[in-house]
Amino acid sequence: MDISDTASDQYATDFFNFMTKNFIPFSLFITAAIGLSFCGAVNIDLLIGIGITAIILGALLAHNNPTYWKTIFEFLGSRTAMTATLLWLMVGVYGNILKEGHMVEGLVWATDSLNMGGTGFTLVTFLFSGLFAISTGSGFGTISAMSLTLFPAGIAIGAHPALLGGAILSGAALGDSIAPVSDTAIIAATTQEFQDGGRVADVGGTVRHRLPIVLVSIGIAIVVFLVAGAFLSESAVISRASTKDDYKGLALLLPTFVVMALAFRKVNIFVSLFVGIVTAIAIGLGLHLFSFSTLVNVENSKVGGAIVEGIGGMTSICLLLMVVVSLTGLILRSGGMERIISKLNVGVGHSQRKAELVIFTMVAWAGILIAAVNTIANICIAPFVNSMGKQHGIHPYRRATILATVICTFPFVLPYGGCLLLLLKGIEASGANVALQATDMFFTAFYPWALLVCSLITCFIKHKQK
Repeated sequence: MDISDTASDQYATDFFNFMTKNFIPFSLFITAAIGLSFCGAVNIDLLIGIGITAIILGALLAHNNPTYWKTIFEFLGSRTAMTATLLWLMVGVYGNILKEGHMVEGLVWATDSLNMGGTGFTLVTFLFSGLFAISTGSGFGTISAMSLTLFPAGIAIGAHPALLGGAILSGAALGDSIAPVSDTAIIAATTQEFQDGGRVADVGGTVRHRLPIVLVSIGIAIVVFLVAGAFLSESAVISRASTKDDYKGLALLLPTFVVMALAFRKVNIFVSLFVGIVTAIAIGLGLHLFSFSTLVNVENSKVGGAIVEGIGGMTSICLLLMVVVSLTGLILRSGGMERIISKLNVGVGHSQRKAELVIFTMVAWAGILIAAVNTIANICIAPFVNSMGKQHGIHPYRRATILATVICTFPFVLPYGGCLLLLLKGIEASGANVALQATDMFFTAFYPWALLVCSLITCFIKHKQK
C-alpha cells in the first residue's frame, strides 16, 4: 500500500474521531438553534436544555471522561463566561430602573411636543429608538417599547408603516452595535483576547474603536430615511395624548450619558455601570418617578421590584452563555479550533485583509443562520473570530469591531429573525390598524444595511495595530 494512502486514511480516521468526540455536542446545539430560528420558536430555556443534553451526549462519546468534564467545568466558569455574566446582571438592573422611571414616556412626550409630519416622525423614531437602545442595552426591549408607543403615534400622523417599522429596527440595531451596556458589546469585548492570552479587550476601548463606523452608518441612514420618507409619507394631524409629567422621564437619559462618558474614558465598565445605576436611582427618587418600593419590595413573603426582576430577567441568557462557552471549550481543548481555522486559512496566507474578510463572512453567516437571537449567534461565532484573529495578529479591538457590527445586521432584517417577529407582535398589540409583513422591513431597516456596508469597507482599510 502506498505510504501516502496510509497517511491519508489515518488522517481521515483521526478527523472522524475528532468530529465524533468533540464537534457533535456543539453541532447539536447549533443545529437546534438554527432550526428553532427558522421556525420562529426560539426559547432561551429550551436552548439551555439542549445545550446540557449535548454536554451529556458528549460525555457518553468521550474516551477520557475525567478530562472531558474537567474541560467542561473549566470553561463553564471561565473568565469570559463570568465577566459577561456579571455585566449582564448589572445591565439587567440598570435597564429595569430606566423603564420604571418612564423614560419611554418621556421620549414619546418629546416627540409629541415637536408636532412633526410623517417624515420627521420617522427620523425621530429612529434616533429615539437608538437612544433608548443605547440607554438600556437591549435591542429586543427597544423593539417592544417603541412598537407599542411610537409606532401607533407615527401611523396617526401619516408615517409610512414599513419605514416606521424599519426605523424602530434600525434604532434597536444602533443601540446594540455601540452601547457599552449591550450584550453585543460585552460579548465582542470579553471573547477577544490579546496575543498573550492573559487579558481580554475592554468594553470601552472596543466601543470607542468602532464609533467612526457607527457614526458614518447613522449619517447614511438619516439621509436615506429623509429621502424615502419624502416620497412615501403623507401629512396628517397627530392625535396622541400625553400627561403633563411625562417629560420628567427624559431626565433618565443623564445616567446613560454618564455611563458612556466613563466607558469612553476607559473607566472600568463595572464601575461605570454602578455609577449609572446610582445616578438613575437618585434621579428617579428625586423627581418622584418611582418610589423605593418600586426598586425592592416584600409582599406576601416574596421579594420583588425592579432590581430583583432585572437580575432574574438575565439569569437565563447568562446560563446559556456558560453552556455554549463550555461546548466551544471542547473544540478549543481538542485542537479542533486550529483545524477549522487552518482550513479557512487556505488562500489567506499572511494577509490580514483576507483574514478579516474571512472573519466578516463567518460572522455574517452566523447572523443569517441564527437570526432568531443575535446574542446566540454572537456567542457561537466569537471563539472562532478570536482564534483566527490571534493567528493573523489582528488586534482584539479590530476583531471586536467586525464582530459587533456585522452581528447587528442580518438578525434585524431577515423575515424569520426574532427582531422582525417581535416587531410584528408589538404592532399587533399596539392596536395600529396596519397590515405589515415581515418582508416589508427587509429594505427599510436602513441602518443595519449601512452598517454592513461600512463594516465591509473597513476590512479593506489598513489600521495601525495598538
